[in-house]
Amino acid sequence: EAVVRGAGGAMTTAELIEARRRATLFQKRREYVVAGGIAGVISRTAIAPVERVKILFQISKASPNPEHIGYWRIVPLIYKEEGFLAFWKGNTAAVIRVVPYMSITFLAYEEYKVMLRGMHLETNLVNLGAGSLAGITAVAATYPLDLVRARLAKQNAGLKSPKYSGMWDALINIPREQGRMTGDGHLRMGALYRGLFATMVGEAPYAGLKFCCYEAMKVGLADFWGVRETELGPVARASCGALSGLMAVNFVYPFDVVRRRMQTHEGERGLYRTPFHAIAQIVREEGVRRGLYRGLTLNYIKTVPNVAIYMSLYDVVKNRLLPPIVEHT
Repeated sequence: EAVVRGAGGAMTTAELIEARRRATLFQKRREYVVAGGIAGVISRTAIAPVERVKILFQISKASPNPEHIGYWRIVPLIYKEEGFLAFWKGNTAAVIRVVPYMSITFLAYEEYKVMLRGMHLETNLVNLGAGSLAGITAVAATYPLDLVRARLAKQNAGLKSPKYSGMWDALINIPREQGRMTGDGHLRMGALYRGLFATMVGEAPYAGLKFCCYEAMKVGLADFWGVRETELGPVARASCGALSGLMAVNFVYPFDVVRRRMQTHEGERGLYRTPFHAIAQIVREEGVRRGLYRGLTLNYIKTVPNVAIYMSLYDVVKNRLLPPIVEHT
């Protein structure tokens, strides 16, 4: 067996290969995290105004404020009573959440792909499964920040003394408020996870379909143009991202409506027993189009550029940070 000798002692060829493999793996993971974080911050900040209006519109049916009837009324109301920067209310919590969320999503996606490939599954099934598992993993790790962002976005325009002064205030006081409602005064950390199951039920197929469609479209476009997938430009990648997000959101949008309503409900008892009970009740009381798909047009405006930006930007940043590794023999 070949031996490489250095100042630190002898190292066999096998040990050297393993050391290189570990170093490469660490580098890849680091770049996945960095690329995902950068992509998330830029995309989230770009669509923050649409996201706030969408949240207010989604929950308006359950809100006691009668002014929140249509998003065309919400936009001037926010601008008139709070000013231009109010469209980014809650974005600090969103950005703080999105860095770990997107980093975990893309890192987990790459790791799950390796695991599922070892099971010799078909490529599309690998991407679908890895995307679903990555979405669930990221949601579970960052959910309290998502709930806080929704609560901050809900705060009514024009309040001189809003209920929460910021992200940290909401994180501390939401469990306290739930404890006071139950009468024992104890911190109820579960209040920060209200709507988690509904979110996971929607996130799994959404993330799975999004990644599966994105990867399949890139391969199909590369084959059509007669180039390698790695040679696709940012515009082509952004187009694939936009279409994949559009396809995925149509399938799971009702769960997004349920999630926001459960997150922003502040009563002692939950608004719905389960996500499926929520869907049935919303259909019965509000209908499919006006209830389950409330705010879908706004979600198109948000999702198409959002997914286009972060999916394509992740690829571009990752490829810049982590060029193809040349194997030496």
